[in-house]
Amino acid sequence: MKKIFKLINAEFKKNKKLYVFISILLVIGFLAGTLFITILSSQDKKLIEETISNFFLQIKNNNIDLIYTFRTSLTTNLVYVLLMFFLGISIIGIPIIVFLIFIKSFVLGFSIVSIIFKYKLGGTLLSLGYIFPHQILNLIIISFIGLYALKVSITLIKLIFSKKQVNFKLIIKKYFVVLILCVILSLISSTLETFLCTNIIKLFSFLIK
Repeated sequence: MKKIFKLINAEFKKNKKLYVFISILLVIGFLAGTLFITILSSQDKKLIEETISNFFLQIKNNNIDLIYTFRTSLTTNLVYVLLMFFLGISIIGIPIIVFLIFIKSFVLGFSIVSIIFKYKLGGTLLSLGYIFPHQILNLIIISFIGLYALKVSITLIKLIFSKKQVNFKLIIKKYFVVLILCVILSLISSTLETFLCTNIIKLFSFLIK
């Protein structure tokens, strides 16, 4: 156990700047998402309210196809992870990786505020059911794969311009391990979203109208 903590601590120190950058990016994206609803027109707000209402009513009335929901969730998560993985081994992938991390936290912030906007105080409880725990896990997954994708991209750029000797095989090996881990976590996240999140929301179904 001590060895694991030492490895995590060493990895954090080694990539401290990237960790800080991604953390700031997530915060900015989340705040931007929470503020975005304030600039929408009344018609757009009404459309969002209807979409949210339909989503929660389907869960309340047990009109959710769990198998379809699971497949859709898992496909979305895996596409996101694989896209970031392949962007990491391309030199031009850095700005897109940054954008994908930003947009993930932006959508989360926007979703939470939209739910609260629709259901007022009760929306706080519903939003907790919506984000916990799968959305938190999704952010961790995206941050993790994003960190290593940026790291690999930066290493590739350094290889091209500085021509330093780097054990690139070892880097790619670690990168594949990160990919496998993120795929497993995505599977867990989709399972939680489908079978746990829906039941948590049902607990607060009295708030849904």
